[in-house]
Amino acid sequence: MNFSIKKLCSVLIISVLFFNSTALAFDDVPQDSPYFYAAELLRRSGVVSDVKLFHPEMLITRAEFIKYLVILNAPDFKPRENIKLPFKDTDNNAWYAPYFDEAIRMGILSDRQEIVLPFEKLNAPNALALLFHSKSIPIPTKHVGEIFLKDVKKNLKVAPLVMRALQMELVTPEKEDYFGIYKKINRGEAAHMIYRMELVDIAPPNFTTPEQEAVKNTSDYRLQKFIDSWNLIHKSYIDRDSIDDEKLTDAAIKAMADALGDPYSTYLDRIANASFSDDLDGEIEGIGAMIGLNEEKEIIVITPLVDSPAQKAGLKAGDIIKEAEGVVLKGLNLQEAVSHIKGPKGTSVKLVIDRGGQALNFNVVRDVIKINALEYGKNGTDVMYIKLTQFNQNAAREFKAVSDAILNDPNTKGIVLDMRDNPGGLLDSAISILQYFLKKDAAIVKIKYNNFTQTQLSGRDGELGDYPVVVLINKGSASASEIVSGALKDYGIATVLGETSFGKGTVQEVNFFRDQSSIKLTIAKWLTPLGHSIQGNGITPDIAVQNVEDSTIDRQLNRALEEIRKTIHP
Repeated sequence: MNFSIKKLCSVLIISVLFFNSTALAFDDVPQDSPYFYAAELLRRSGVVSDVKLFHPEMLITRAEFIKYLVILNAPDFKPRENIKLPFKDTDNNAWYAPYFDEAIRMGILSDRQEIVLPFEKLNAPNALALLFHSKSIPIPTKHVGEIFLKDVKKNLKVAPLVMRALQMELVTPEKEDYFGIYKKINRGEAAHMIYRMELVDIAPPNFTTPEQEAVKNTSDYRLQKFIDSWNLIHKSYIDRDSIDDEKLTDAAIKAMADALGDPYSTYLDRIANASFSDDLDGEIEGIGAMIGLNEEKEIIVITPLVDSPAQKAGLKAGDIIKEAEGVVLKGLNLQEAVSHIKGPKGTSVKLVIDRGGQALNFNVVRDVIKINALEYGKNGTDVMYIKLTQFNQNAAREFKAVSDAILNDPNTKGIVLDMRDNPGGLLDSAISILQYFLKKDAAIVKIKYNNFTQTQLSGRDGELGDYPVVVLINKGSASASEIVSGALKDYGIATVLGETSFGKGTVQEVNFFRDQSSIKLTIAKWLTPLGHSIQGNGITPDIAVQNVEDSTIDRQLNRALEEIRKTIHP
């Protein structure tokens, strides 16, 4: 309603101004000219001033038409200094440069174009497209109904635009059945388009024309809606100079990722992305706890890392973090929650924990957390114990050293692979490690994308595949650790012992942007070689063994060693 009133006022003002005064009209545009009121609009708006002749028959260029639109739609326009246009065919010192610069900010021109041909003479569709952009009106992509004009074929890209302009009475066909789509337009015709647009009562948001109704559910329409909103903000927001394009972009992409409702799909700005990359590199500053989201969208501790501040403070797998420094975490995505928990070495964070319905308070002092992918040793026995803590970028390289140690020691008879409290990491690292156990061309994991399923095959000879293996897992074992334990269980290579794992069976892909931000998206689900889905289910152990809390005895590890020795020494 407010927008319609605004347009009505502009119509009344135009009528009063133009019908009551002709003393200052252009000498070559008399009052009986079809362009009289249009030319007067440009003169009184300061678009064309201090001249007696308008030259209505002169063909108009793109540069001149854009100047008209900028001055009309940005009455407070002031040229900026040190202009750098992104186009290959423009001059930053030319008279049109300030107008093109503002046209980009207003959405009339796109900075993604390589060339704009500033001095090209415009035809009607060229001018209409610029005019629509200046008013943040979506360029129609579909026309519903018959087209009666011989030169406006329905398959022409500009046909919907031309038909929409005819409906809005912005233009008039040359003949009853011929538009003149390729004819160059003159100044008078260009001014008339602008004048007619000022008289158009733009439909309020809840109104849709037939062609809008036909395309409103398409992706093109939704994308155009976003672009139009961006342009409208840059054109109409009262404090345009304060607009931070980077913040607008970050907020929009973040909102799109959050709207997916997937806790593992998120947008990472430059700062968050640097932190995420540090995690994968194997070194972080924080409390040293891997966290996730449970079904109630609460922040849950998957596992505190060994010897980390979180473990030393008493946090345990399964703890729900309700608050961090007084900030309620429920409802936040993982990256937002992490931003409240992580921090520089030496600082502390107050956490409110829900453990089995009991509220507990912790004050955790942050530190530098060095995450070694694994530790290993035999402790004087014939069993190689491997503690695999995380599948980071170093995991595959470190595991090769373990494999070499096993193969070069004839006294090693069996392997215990401990992936308890291993939250996962890189899929590639999990695949690389599995290849030490699986024969060449054996299926490692099935990755189910939207339209196809990819089976990842082993490229090695499975050097460790003939050793007796026991795998240890618990509820803190997730993602890549479930891929490894699931494959070894499917092939009967290992006995899986412990507790049912976390149940994260999705694959994320990190796509980086040029500004060092990124978007992390769930792109697939993974299945074990036999096709078992892990998402929400986890890996069920062959032998279930619970550890007793607060006990100094590791019942699960002891049982794993017993099982290995049964095989080695039957």
